[in-house]
Amino acid sequence: MDDYGGASPAPYGGGRGGTIKLVCDICGAAEEYNPDDAEDGFFSCRQCSAVHTSTQATAADPEDFQNIGNMSFHRVSQSAKPRTPAPYKTPFHAPHAPAAPAFNGFDEPSEPRDFVSGDEAWRDPEELADRVRWRYVQGLQVILQRQLEVLVERYRVGALVCGVAGTVWVRWVATSKVFDEMWARKVFAEDEAAQRLKYSARRGEPIPQEVKLEPEDEVLLPKDRRRVEFIFQRSLRMMLPVYSTLSVCFLACHIAREAILPTDIYRWAMEGKLPYMAAFTEVDKLLGSSLKHCPLNPRQLFRPIRVIGTWQLEAAAGSVAEKIGLQLPSVNFYAIAQRYLNELSLPTERILPHACRIYEWVMPAELWLSSNPARPPTRVCVMAILIVSLRVLYNINGQGIWEEICEAGRNAGGSDPDANLPPSMKSNGNNSEEFGTRELLRTLADAYDKIDVAHDYSKDLHSYLKYCKDVVFPGIACSVEEEHLIEIFQDMYKGREGENPKERMEEMRTRNGANKRDRDGTFVDARCFSSSSGIQRIKSEMEDRGFCYMPPRKGIRSGGYLHYRRKTITGSLVCVGHADYYMLIRVFAKLAEVDVRIMHTSVLKLERRLAWIEQRIGKSLDALQNLPS
Repeated sequence: MDDYGGASPAPYGGGRGGTIKLVCDICGAAEEYNPDDAEDGFFSCRQCSAVHTSTQATAADPEDFQNIGNMSFHRVSQSAKPRTPAPYKTPFHAPHAPAAPAFNGFDEPSEPRDFVSGDEAWRDPEELADRVRWRYVQGLQVILQRQLEVLVERYRVGALVCGVAGTVWVRWVATSKVFDEMWARKVFAEDEAAQRLKYSARRGEPIPQEVKLEPEDEVLLPKDRRRVEFIFQRSLRMMLPVYSTLSVCFLACHIAREAILPTDIYRWAMEGKLPYMAAFTEVDKLLGSSLKHCPLNPRQLFRPIRVIGTWQLEAAAGSVAEKIGLQLPSVNFYAIAQRYLNELSLPTERILPHACRIYEWVMPAELWLSSNPARPPTRVCVMAILIVSLRVLYNINGQGIWEEICEAGRNAGGSDPDANLPPSMKSNGNNSEEFGTRELLRTLADAYDKIDVAHDYSKDLHSYLKYCKDVVFPGIACSVEEEHLIEIFQDMYKGREGENPKERMEEMRTRNGANKRDRDGTFVDARCFSSSSGIQRIKSEMEDRGFCYMPPRKGIRSGGYLHYRRKTITGSLVCVGHADYYMLIRVFAKLAEVDVRIMHTSVLKLERRLAWIEQRIGKSLDALQNLPS
C-alpha cells in the first residue's frame, strides 16, 4: 500500500520508535529492541550475539529520504530469510559480489535489496560448504599462530619453531584433503549412507554395501539447513581436529630440538596459559566477524570439548609426522635429561655423561615419536636411562641403605641422624660410594616432596573462579544482578580468607605436598616420612601402588648389577623391588607424571636390551679370540 507523505504504521504495534520483544533461540534470553538496534536488517541477541533470523527490520520512514517528485514509499514487513555472502571460489581470494542495480522507485522488488532470497541462498549448498570450510581452516591457523607467539615470547622457545610449524601445518592441511573439490558431496554421501545403515538396523534388514561416489552422481541433499551446517562442522572437526594445533606445536618443538615435553603443552593449555580452550574468542578479532562469511559462530567451530592428554598429544604429533611423510629424529636426550637432573638437584656433571653414553650405545626405538597411543611416551625412556645410570654409578642394588637411613633417623629422635650411622656410612672426607648413595636417596626424597603436579587454578577458590570465568566459560555475558551477586560472594570469601592466616598457610602447605596424610587421617611432616617409621610407610606405599617389598640382601657375594623381575601372584603380575630402588623410580615417575609401574616396566625393558647387547658383544669377542692364527 502506498502512502504519500505520512508515516508508515509500525508492524509490531506502536509508532516510530516503538519496541519489539524477541526471544533468542540459542540462549533463551528475552530482550526488547528498538528499530535502530538492527544491524544490516537483523537483530542480534545481547547475551550470546546470535542473530534473530526470523525477524527483520525493513524500510524506514519516508522522512529519512529526500522527497523528490511523486516518489512512493513501500514498507515491507515479512519473515526474513538467511542471506548468503559472496562465495569463496578458492582459499586464496574471494571475488567481489555483483553490483546491486540502480535504485528505481517505480520498480520495487518484493524483497529487501541487500539480502538474497531464501530459495536462492539455499540453492547451492556447496557454496555454504566452501564458506564454512574456509572459515574453519583460517580460524585454526590463527589459533596456531597465537600459540606459537606465546611459546616464543613467554616460554623462550626459539623462533625457528614458527617456520617449522608453518611448513608442517601447510603439509598437514594438504594431506587431510579438506580442500578436495568433491568434499561436500562426499560428506553428504557418507551421511546418507549412515542414515541408511541406521534405518536398516532398526528394521533388521541386511547392511547395505559401501557407496562409492562418482563425480557425475547425484546426491540427495538434506532440506534442513541447520543439519547441513552440522554435517559440515562434524566432518571438518574430524578431518582437522581442534587439538591438531597443539600437536603441530609440539611436533615443531621436537623438530627444532627444544626441551619442550607433552606435559608442558598439556599443562599450559589446561591452565589457559597457551591459547586453546578460550582461543575461539580471538578468532573474530583477527579475522573479522564470521556472520559475513560463515553462518557458524567461533564457539561452534573452535570450542574444544576437552584438553587432549599427554599420551594422546604425543601420539597425535607422531600421526601428523607419519601422514605428511616426515623423517623425524629422536628426542633431544641431552637437553631433556639435563632439565630433569636440574629439577631434581642432582649432580649433572657426573651423571649426564654416563647417561649419554648409554643413550648412544643403546639408541632404543622408544626415543622416536610414534602414532601408537598405547606405547609409553618418549620421556619415560629418557627417565629409564637416567635410572639405570644412577643405579650403576651409585650401586643401588638392594643393600638396604634406605633402611639404615630410616633406622638412624628414628634413633636420632630429631637430632642429627648422621651421628647414629655406622662407620661405613659416615662421611670421611672422601666421596665414597656409600656416602654418595646415601646423599642421593635423601636428595630424591626431598625432591619428591617438592614436586608440585597440581594446577595453578586449584590452589584457592579465588583462582579457580577466575579460571572458570576466563578459560572454562569465556564469552558468556552475565546480567547486572549476576555480576553484583558474584562480587558479593567474592568479598565474603576474601573476608573469610583473612581471618586465620596461620591456618590458611598450613592448608596451603598441605595442598602443595609439604605434608602427607597417613592412613589414619592424620598429617605427617615430610621429614617424619623419611625418618620416624619411614620404612613402614614405604611398605604401605609400595603395596598401594602394586609393588611387593623385598628386605635388604644378606650375604652379598658380588656387587654386580641386580635385575628385577615381575612376579605372578594370584594370577596377576606384581612388581618386586627393594626400598632403595623404589625410592629412585617413584620420584622419576612423579616428575614424568606417569604411574610407577609404567616406569618400572620401561626400566626392565631397557635392562633386557642392554643385557642382549652385552651378550652379542661377548660372543663377538669370543669369536675373534678363537680365530686361527
